[in-house]
Amino acid sequence: MAIGSLGAGSGLDLESLVSDMVSARRDTKVKLYQDKLAGYEAELSALGSVGSAIDNFKTFVSTLNNADLFSGRNASIEDTDGKQSFSVVADKTASTDKYSIQVDQLAKGSRLVSDITSFTSRDEKVTSSGGELRLTAGDQKLVLDVKPDTTLSQLREQINAEGKDFGVSANLVDDGDGHMFFTITSTKTGAGNTLKIDSSNLTLDSVGIGGFFPGLSVPVGGEAQDAMITVDGIKVRSDSNDFDSAIAGLNIKALDVSAEPEKVEVSYNKEEVENTIQGFVSSYNELIAVFKQSTAKGAVLNGNSMIRNLSSSLASNLMSNYAEVGSPFTSIFDVGVEFQDNGTLSYDSDKFNKAAETNFDAVASLFTGKNGLATSLDSLLESYAGPRGMNSTLKDSVSKSIGSTEESLTDYEDRMAKYEASLRSKFTNLDTQLANMNAQGNYLNSMLNQL
Repeated sequence: MAIGSLGAGSGLDLESLVSDMVSARRDTKVKLYQDKLAGYEAELSALGSVGSAIDNFKTFVSTLNNADLFSGRNASIEDTDGKQSFSVVADKTASTDKYSIQVDQLAKGSRLVSDITSFTSRDEKVTSSGGELRLTAGDQKLVLDVKPDTTLSQLREQINAEGKDFGVSANLVDDGDGHMFFTITSTKTGAGNTLKIDSSNLTLDSVGIGGFFPGLSVPVGGEAQDAMITVDGIKVRSDSNDFDSAIAGLNIKALDVSAEPEKVEVSYNKEEVENTIQGFVSSYNELIAVFKQSTAKGAVLNGNSMIRNLSSSLASNLMSNYAEVGSPFTSIFDVGVEFQDNGTLSYDSDKFNKAAETNFDAVASLFTGKNGLATSLDSLLESYAGPRGMNSTLKDSVSKSIGSTEESLTDYEDRMAKYEASLRSKFTNLDTQLANMNAQGNYLNSMLNQL
């Protein structure tokens, strides 16, 4: 309240009188507004917790409803000596089976090396007049425009600069005994892709004619070659170390030659499925816990119809039959998910694994697919979760109520301020009049005392 000097003239405690009159009219009503706002804020907070729990549960439901989850495959290699000679990645088309794979040969590119009599220095001139130098590796070609007076070192730099995309590189090796070796290496692998060099359109100096380009040779083991693996006794070749079609659904990459076959087992990706189901169970239990806390006796959402309806619909969905015709399972409770007496779920890993070994596809159909639990729950939760869901609609409504109540409180406070100002004006006039009357009385008394 504003502090003034009411009563100074009359000697009465008019300030307290105004404060008491304003407080009598204001305080009870303001407290009603404040209590109302506190209730709305508590409701908004509770709806926020409920919404987060619904959204979290829907995330796991959506993951569970992804057909790729159940179509995933794991490819494991039996570890024999700790050294892996190949890697295997399985896609969802791979059959669950066992294979025997051995790497017999790795794919590699080729290498050309000048003979020992060709060069003695990196500064030796290759050509005085210049011309074209052509490199081929399989069906790939690279044509270099060699400038006049190019040295061996300059040619190396040119090949390395222009041959990046072609996959060739050149180098110079000095053996320390006066011999300079010129090498050209190609990364293009596969039989028939050995690097070849054609200097017929390049005029060579006499120093190079005897042994440089015409004398470039493929050293022993320097030819380009295929990779070869043996799959269940069948020889398979590839012009690279990747075998994408040797076994349908598997990508095999040769890493090293192996001394003996290694066992590969392709199985369903049960671990990821289990982790998702466990997340589904945990998020459902968290949702139920939030529901119970928010709707307990005396809680702000006690009797909330949205939570009551959603709880009932969730329980009904979970207990429904989602089995396809001929399936050995009738519901998710046959494959490791169980209802507890307190309304929460539990997960039995042993029961799930037994069901998965019996018929993994039938397990998958309970959760995903057109008639699966996850599909049904996903559709149900769509009405409640997200920015357009029922929970967000309720939050928006409460937020509007908060805004409306705050405006009403502000308006009321403005009216009380005007009411107080009115009282102060009236009591100021009264105080002035009383002060004048007191002054007149004092004057009369002084005159009477003089008689």
